[in-house]
Amino acid sequence: MCKYDFVEIEEPSEGTILGRWCGSKPVPGKQLSKGNQIRIRFVSDEYFSSEPGFCIHYTLIMPHHPDTATPSVLPPAVLPLDMLNEAVSSFNTVEELIKFLEPDRWQLDLDDLYKPTWQMLGKAFIHGRKSKVMDLNLLREEVKLYSCTPRNFSVSLREELKRADTIFWPNCLLVKRCGGNCVCCSHNCNECQCVPTKVTKRYHEVLQLKHRVGIRGLHKSLADVPLEHHEECDCVCKGNTEG
Repeated sequence: MCKYDFVEIEEPSEGTILGRWCGSKPVPGKQLSKGNQIRIRFVSDEYFSSEPGFCIHYTLIMPHHPDTATPSVLPPAVLPLDMLNEAVSSFNTVEELIKFLEPDRWQLDLDDLYKPTWQMLGKAFIHGRKSKVMDLNLLREEVKLYSCTPRNFSVSLREELKRADTIFWPNCLLVKRCGGNCVCCSHNCNECQCVPTKVTKRYHEVLQLKHRVGIRGLHKSLADVPLEHHEECDCVCKGNTEG
């Protein structure tokens, strides 16, 4: 099992394999290394696309020294923006995040976030379903699936929206973007490229954090952010977006 596409975790200090996972296997539990190194191997062949790959969350466990004084921790509001963004991105729930930002009044801040406002609510992202087709039609559909088609991509909100002064949670979202190859391009040209032929804008509700001007603390609010989604794609001759 797991011969061609898999993620493997190895303990270098002992030369042992902690586990290997692939396909639809259940998400593994926590893996704890006994040393200060761990080796992760991601293996994939060229038969099927491995997108979106794999996602891993890790935490550094500092050694316990009873005689050593605990260093002071800066409050979130005075952290540099890049350090604050890294800290915010590590939380799995909005409750954990608000507790980190406002440990003394996190419940009040959380309640305030969900009070009705003038903002418009984001629109739901509806995924289409394809019907199953047999025989040669199935082969055709498989080729189309891994050719030039809309597929899930994760984008950084700060980079996508060009908002370097703002922190978002979640910091990344999934969007539909054109991807794949155009090896079977039907146009008579030297090189084809995959381009979007139908683009829509969809709104996603996220938590927005900004430094207050002249006031200590962070301004927290729910905001709708617009992101482009590619609905349809096509292979066109490179340099000719009109096909």
